[in-house]
Amino acid sequence: MQPENPSIMAEDYQDVALTCFVPNCGRPFIWTQGEQAFMAQLLTAGKIDSITKPKRCVQCRVEKRADFARKEKEGTNQ
Repeated sequence: MQPENPSIMAEDYQDVALTCFVPNCGRPFIWTQGEQAFMAQLLTAGKIDSITKPKRCVQCRVEKRADFARKEKEGTNQ
């Protein structure tokens, strides 16, 4: 996949070590150069308003999406 803006390159960023904020998790995870460059491309393209660091580790993000989908299917998503 070609970047939308060739001036935004993953090499312009550094991996950032973060910790999941979900109670009872606290797993360390890395916000990679590539993920940051991708978010910068979305921002440049006007598809998002701002870039914020992720708060959840990959496993907690997957679990949150699954919980959201389950609640939506049941009609209980508020």
